[in-house]
Amino acid sequence: MAEERTYNKIQIVDEEDNILGAVSYDEAIAGGYIRRAARVFVFNESGQILIQRRSAHISKPLMLDQSAAGHVDEGETYREAALRELEEELGLSGFELVEVAASFRTKPFFNTIYKTTVPDEVKINFDPHEVHETLWLSVVELDALVSDPDSNCTDSLVDAWTKLKDKLLV
Repeated sequence: MAEERTYNKIQIVDEEDNILGAVSYDEAIAGGYIRRAARVFVFNESGQILIQRRSAHISKPLMLDQSAAGHVDEGETYREAALRELEEELGLSGFELVEVAASFRTKPFFNTIYKTTVPDEVKINFDPHEVHETLWLSVVELDALVSDPDSNCTDSLVDAWTKLKDKLLV
């Protein structure tokens, strides 16, 4: 029997990122609401970036995506959501998050983008329900990946990397 998961309500916002309320994921999609999301780029000490291939069991199946990301749940801050997603998706906790961009608008999200650096030997304990695999890529490899229209990257990975690369690499 497949594991049944319960999801919290997610925050929906107006065009200025003011909270309108919280609804289920399905209601947010059906209603075309703008949602809040937290996104994290994980770097290792050697300068590589962790990219995940999303699980076949979730939306955007098997697409390449940022290290960890997810909706901001009801009652959460962007930072709290980022920390939760890092732990849920990758098994990482206790690392400092650096805010790279706030209220970064992509369709249909307002995002806060974070980065963190982990030791080269860190153990990634990803959740197979959410993540199919993880890849460590160099900056050059990630540049090539996001510029290739056949690479199967999520729009959010392409948008965040291409528009915020300089800030992410500081």
